[in-house]
Amino acid sequence: MITVLTEPKGYSEKAIATLQTLGPVLTWEEAERGNRLKDAEILVVKLGMRISKEVMDRMPNLKIIGTSTTGLNHIDTEEAERRGIAIASLRGETEFLRTIYPTAEETIGLMIMLMRNLHLGYGGVLRGEWLKEQSYGHELYGKILGLIGFGRLGSMVARFGKVFNMRVIANDPNVAADVMREEGAEKVSLEDVFKESDVVSIHVLYDNATHHMIGREHFHMMKPTAYYINTARGELHDEAALLEALEKKKIAGAALDVLENEDPKGEHLKGHPLVEYAKTHPNLIIVPHLGGATFESMSRTEEFIAEKIVKVVRSTI
Repeated sequence: MITVLTEPKGYSEKAIATLQTLGPVLTWEEAERGNRLKDAEILVVKLGMRISKEVMDRMPNLKIIGTSTTGLNHIDTEEAERRGIAIASLRGETEFLRTIYPTAEETIGLMIMLMRNLHLGYGGVLRGEWLKEQSYGHELYGKILGLIGFGRLGSMVARFGKVFNMRVIANDPNVAADVMREEGAEKVSLEDVFKESDVVSIHVLYDNATHHMIGREHFHMMKPTAYYINTARGELHDEAALLEALEKKKIAGAALDVLENEDPKGEHLKGHPLVEYAKTHPNLIIVPHLGGATFESMSRTEEFIAEKIVKVVRSTI
């Protein structure tokens, strides 16, 4: 079987060796140059390419798509299902994912950077300005951290929040109050998360049911001193509503690791209203979907997906 890697740079050598037990492993460029895409049966992707119907059209023998992500909105899953293409992802791999911490770490990092205005002070230094007083901020100690979603990541962020002596409240219809209590969080309504929290952080899987689940009415419930963090998916909130909340000072600030309809080459940034706002307003931080982007976690997830692909192939032979 021929495997094609869309983003081979820095890909785990151990993962590649595992995939090679099934046959040749080619980069996308090698397969395209050698006219081998039509022969490939396995496609291994990250977030640098959208796997659309057009991509699948070029790979008529494709049987498996492997992705070292939990989110699948970079793949046309309906088209894959129609073609009988299996998707090997991290979704549902709870036991393994409990050992992967970088997105939860990033959430706390963005929280500190935003609330302490560290990016403002750093930017000033680069320009030769010592913006000490202008960069004064707020501490996490004693603040209320509100979590939307209390699965793997939500519970991790809850534990981290407790380390900073934050009071943690959370909403997740699928998690019982006693389970949250074991992690140091109090279960409350979604409305109360927005009304009571000093920081609201969302940790929900994106699908049709959660599209724009956070809208204008939610941002308007928040304290004018509160902050909003999204390290999940940009499609979970209404970006126009978030921009309005920032412009009208309904909230104190926001930090985003994600934007809606992300393009791997950054085309979505051109003229993007939130990006334009961030250029002149330090109370909005946007970073390029770095949640899971640590060398350690990328290697481990790539190796896990490679092993999962091998199991799928061998179970069908």
